[in-house]
Amino acid sequence: MAVMALTALACWWHWTWHLDQAVYDAAQSTWTRPAPRDVVIVAIDEASLQAVGRWPWKRAVHAQVLDQIQQAHPKAVLLDLLLSEPDPDPNQDRLLANALRKLGRVVMPVSHAVDGVGQGHELLPTPVLREAITLAHADAALDVDGTQRWAYLWAGSGTHRYPHPALALLQAAGEAPPSLARPSTTDQGASMTSPYWHRQSPRAIPFLGPPGRILHVSYAAVLRGEVSADTFRDSYVLIGVTAKGLGNLFQTPVSQLDEGMSGVEIIAQWLESLRQGREIITLPPAWHAASSALLIWAVVWSFRKQTPRDALFTAMSAAVTAVLLSWVAMAWGIWYPPFGFVAGALISYPIWSWRRLEGTARALEAQLQALTTEPDVHTELPGHEHAPSGDFMMQRTDALSQATSQLRQARQLLAHTQATMPDALFVANQHKRITQANEQACVMTGFSNVQALLGQSLEEVLAPFTPSDAPEWGMLLDKARHSLRPLTTQASHPRGKQYLVNMVSADEAQPHAGLIVCATDVSALRHAELQRSELLGFIAHDIRSPQASLISLVELHHIGGEMSQDETLGHVETLARQTLDLCEELLQVMRAETRAIAPAATDLIALAEESVSEMQLQATAKGINLRGTWPDGAQAPAMLDDYLIHRALINLLSNAIKFSPKSGQVEVSVDQRDGQYVLSVLDQGPGIPESELGRLFKRYERVEQGRPSKLAAGIGLGLVFIDTVMRRHGGEVKVHNTPGKGACFELWLPIDNHRS
Repeated sequence: MAVMALTALACWWHWTWHLDQAVYDAAQSTWTRPAPRDVVIVAIDEASLQAVGRWPWKRAVHAQVLDQIQQAHPKAVLLDLLLSEPDPDPNQDRLLANALRKLGRVVMPVSHAVDGVGQGHELLPTPVLREAITLAHADAALDVDGTQRWAYLWAGSGTHRYPHPALALLQAAGEAPPSLARPSTTDQGASMTSPYWHRQSPRAIPFLGPPGRILHVSYAAVLRGEVSADTFRDSYVLIGVTAKGLGNLFQTPVSQLDEGMSGVEIIAQWLESLRQGREIITLPPAWHAASSALLIWAVVWSFRKQTPRDALFTAMSAAVTAVLLSWVAMAWGIWYPPFGFVAGALISYPIWSWRRLEGTARALEAQLQALTTEPDVHTELPGHEHAPSGDFMMQRTDALSQATSQLRQARQLLAHTQATMPDALFVANQHKRITQANEQACVMTGFSNVQALLGQSLEEVLAPFTPSDAPEWGMLLDKARHSLRPLTTQASHPRGKQYLVNMVSADEAQPHAGLIVCATDVSALRHAELQRSELLGFIAHDIRSPQASLISLVELHHIGGEMSQDETLGHVETLARQTLDLCEELLQVMRAETRAIAPAATDLIALAEESVSEMQLQATAKGINLRGTWPDGAQAPAMLDDYLIHRALINLLSNAIKFSPKSGQVEVSVDQRDGQYVLSVLDQGPGIPESELGRLFKRYERVEQGRPSKLAAGIGLGLVFIDTVMRRHGGEVKVHNTPGKGACFELWLPIDNHRS
């Protein structure tokens, strides 16, 4: 508002008048127009003074020139000579009066003077001359710098108003615009140079160009008859002094290098502009002040969203643009003094910078005071009275930089902590849009990276997971935002993943704050719980049954049953070994799942030979031919846990021997296929029914070859152990089955195995 007021005052009181006129003069000099062909100046120049003689000349000389011009029938003639005193020779006045009367349509000037007692009076041509002429005022309006930019259409004494010579010539020729025919009685631009002389209807002169624009002919040349009559035919003829020695020269906007323009040429150039209806429109002071102030408001308003550099560029651009537009507008006759606005625009930037700097200093002070209360920031803020020497803003900036650095370190620590968290973490704003997340959140939701998660809707990201405590996530998230306690729910994914999700408001003091959501993958825990339930069922059934049978045998023995002691002990031994075998299989499976893999350089063929040798006695006792099929001296080097692979191969051989018929054959082979080692165990047993293949490697179930109806009669941990060992080595178990003819179990192992 202060800058707007200052700009308005500068425009109203014309504080920048000199600068504005410099632009005005430059524009006038730039936008020139062609000179008319029917306006001629008969110049009383230096050559004429030398040819005719010392000034003033006899009035008969002027009469002779007028007679020659009269022969060409001009439109109108201006004799721009102030002949207010009679000639000592009355005959001279009569000769000139006759020439004026004969020519007709002649205009002569009227001036005014103030005597020693302050009384003004008009300087009119002599009475004998006034009878044959039209009078026009000879009042040249000069600005304070001595330049003529304006002229008054009408001027005169209190009782008479005389037109400007240019207007008088147009009136004499009958070409004056109707709007200029009479002086206005309500002219706002009227002024007085004295109590006697009044000016009216000021107009800016639209100059055609620099001095010499109008056709000049020498007075002496006309007098000698050297100028063709066609030069004056149907033309405006202006006779006036152009010689520098006579002092009738004026500084104008189009003058160059202090080259003045004669008064008669100023009249000639304005005559053409009046005839063409061309004028320069100047904004009234009130409009000028108001429009400039509003433009300043627009400039300062644009500063609000700009950087200091951009604001400086805007202020400078606005100032330059105003000058250029003012200069260009003169081509259409519109004058807007630009430097009132330019001054406001240039002043607005330092004032705005000071206000912004003051606001920034206050904001820095407040932020630093707030930061000093943060637990992770240890910055001492210098006080005003005890501040060390140096720039105030630099002190605050250094303190803020130090505090920001500490906060940045704390933020980095928090980011590292989030990245290393085993749980998925989401931080959402009040609109439930994700603003922070970690890599585990990407793993949980299937996004490729954290950046892809940012900005996503938390509800949409969690939509694939089904919460247990509400039909949709939106209800839970809204409840958590308005709750003072953390909210916990379970969520499950169609693919089997299960999560424990904790939600809490980011700021308990604000009811519409964001959210922090932490999701823990409990799939392994749920799986372990399921295994525990299965183990308890196993203990309750499969191990409990042999123990119950043992108790029954003991009770029968005490009551004197028919079974002998040896038979009873035999049954007891069988049931005890059965229980022991079940426990051993369970321990093997648990060891295979939890024991760390210890890979070592191993030869699979040597390992297979060792396993065959170990099971050879058992096979021989049952009458089964157990043999390995590989070339002598062959090797199959691999990195694996030889203990677990050995136990897995022993389990396969044990099952093959168990289910093979007497005199049957079990073959063991080692070869390579598709870049992997394949250990095969082929028996000649009854095979595995197709209906049982789906349950072959399930925990706590036994597939009894040839007896599908007794699948639930016990457990089958041997195959579960084998499957677990192979998966932990990066391999797999394959079964090729022919019911009634035998089964082939294959252990596929990567050749380069480094899994743990």
